[in-house]
Order: sequence, then C-alpha cells, then structure tokens
Amino acid sequence: MSSVRAKRGGRLLIELDAPEAGALRHVADEMFLLLEEESLTDPVTRRLFPDAYEDEQDARSFASLVGDELRTTKRHSLERVRSHLGRAGNARVSLGPDDVQAWLTTLTDLRLAIGARLEITEETMDAPIDSGHPDSLSMAIMHWLGWLQESILETIES
Repeated sequence: MSSVRAKRGGRLLIELDAPEAGALRHVADEMFLLLEEESLTDPVTRRLFPDAYEDEQDARSFASLVGDELRTTKRHSLERVRSHLGRAGNARVSLGPDDVQAWLTTLTDLRLAIGARLEITEETMDAPIDSGHPDSLSMAIMHWLGWLQESILETIES
C-alpha cells in the first residue's frame, strides 16, 4: 500500500509497493515513448500540448517558439520520476522540493494522457469503475494517480 509522508528538512517520502510502483513505471515508460513522437493529430499529444491561441497561424507560431522547450521540460520531469522509481520492485523515494515539482508535473501529464486516450468526461470520471469494461484497469490507474497526486499536495500543504 502506498504512502506519502513529510520528512525533516522539507522533504517528502513516497513509498509504493511493487504492483503500484510497477504500474507507475509502466505508464511512465508509455509516456516517454509518447513524448518521443511528434504527432499533431494524436488526441493525447494535443491534450498535453494544446494550442495557445484559437487562430491556427498564431497557435503554430507560439508552438514553434515554446513547443520544444515544453516537450523537453515534460521529458525532464518524467526522467526524474523514472529514475526515482528504479527498475523493479517496491519504490521508497525521498524527494526535495524540485523533485516534488517533477512528480506533480509528471502525474498531471500521465492523468491527462490517460484521460485523453479514454475520452474521459466528468460523468465517466465520477462513475464507479466497471471491472468488466476493457478500460477498467486504465481507469483504476488514473484514479490511483489522482489519489497519489492529491496525497502529495496535501502533505506539502500541511
């Protein structure tokens, strides 16, 4: 069972059991592959890198200015999380403030990606998970990522 606790010196301790750490490793690896692609039509990519302007020309101009930097920032945060998780087994991670921000960024991106892929709405997000549905595992992971993100935020705010 996962836990998030405050430590001395403003650090945070996240403990994940092997199945939880494995699930997070898996979705993080999937995200890494996604960030390597440059598809402009994939709904997940469009959700992670939305247009900043309604006007198509303005949106393209803005994307050409900041697109690579934003992708690099997301990739850097993701790499920090992946390195903290290790390759297998349980994960026991002590985070400083910069690491916490990387985790929060990555958890947000993972949830956005899963939500876009599953076409999540408020209604489907609030509905009970149907264990017989083909997307039930992805939905459960998305809910768990939300719990982990909320736990981190509550811990740093207290």
